[in-house]
Amino acid sequence: MSNSTAAAAAAAAAAAEELAGALAAFNPNPTIGALLVGTLGSLTLWGISTAQVYVYFERFPNDYIYLKTFVFIVWSTELAHSICSSYITYFYAVTNYGDPLVFLDKIPPTLTLTVIFGAASASLVQAFYAFRIWTLAPNRLFKAASVLIWTAILVFFGGSTAATALSFKAVDIPIYDNQYSWLLIFVTALNVMDDCAISICMVSMLVYTRKRSMKNTTILMDKLIEWTIETGMLTAIIGTIGLILLIHNPSDFIWIALQFIKSRLFSNALLASLNSRTTLRNLASSQTTGGMMSAGMRGLQSQSNGGGVQSELNIAMTRVTLQQYDDIETPGYRSPRERERFGGGLRGSRDVYGDDDKTTGMAM
Repeated sequence: MSNSTAAAAAAAAAAAEELAGALAAFNPNPTIGALLVGTLGSLTLWGISTAQVYVYFERFPNDYIYLKTFVFIVWSTELAHSICSSYITYFYAVTNYGDPLVFLDKIPPTLTLTVIFGAASASLVQAFYAFRIWTLAPNRLFKAASVLIWTAILVFFGGSTAATALSFKAVDIPIYDNQYSWLLIFVTALNVMDDCAISICMVSMLVYTRKRSMKNTTILMDKLIEWTIETGMLTAIIGTIGLILLIHNPSDFIWIALQFIKSRLFSNALLASLNSRTTLRNLASSQTTGGMMSAGMRGLQSQSNGGGVQSELNIAMTRVTLQQYDDIETPGYRSPRERERFGGGLRGSRDVYGDDDKTTGMAM
């Protein structure tokens, strides 16, 4: 009896010594600290996306039902991701407070679920952008690029699903990192490549369209190019930093925190592009109206200065100019013949939005 008691006491002392050593060597900044910052930033962005969802449904009630359903699904995956990330932060920071050995135990299920929900959100948004590229593609090259992007998205989501399934079977976190860190690196790198490819394709399409558009439309094209570069670069930069940190030290949670934030940026960029259609339409309308008024004023000024023959010539030239403006292949607008045939409005892809919009559909 005394021997068993002594053995138990020795084991307890050894465990206490191990815990004391772990506490002394434990640095909470790259683990709990990074997870907390990432979760707070993620929840903030989720609140913004929730507000954008409300604005979307209020501002565009006539969008197709499948687009509304798509927006709701993206928001739902973001909600599920937020719940899981909040729980895992509470699990490490509160439930297991002062126990650094928990980072050497089995991977919590909620942590693995954040991977699949984040991958689902990113895949949905990127697939939507790829579909937009396919719909607005000016030639077969861009259509082929959209097919390649779709393929890469499927591989990314499949790899993320496999990583999630393997994490449930892993004995502990260090073993999982040693065996499957390559899979995490692969899917993260593939996601960054998808993001860069989408941005490059969208900017290239906008530049291609800008070269063939009217002068009054170039301001709108420039605004679209600016927005596309800004949103695409932000997610690509954060993804690249997260990939570097994952390769350097997969046991830290800094790269996980960046993934939390990046997944929110995807959904916010999507919702911002949908909600910005009103602003872009107003910009396009103001540019078109300004161009027509300028042409009309020039015609009237020539009429007052040049007499009968000259005035008739200028009026005729103005009429031809306006007719050419209506007939030109300016993305997003219908010519008079098209308006007569299709009922007026913007020439666009109702299969993307359901509101006859093509020019504004090219925004990221």
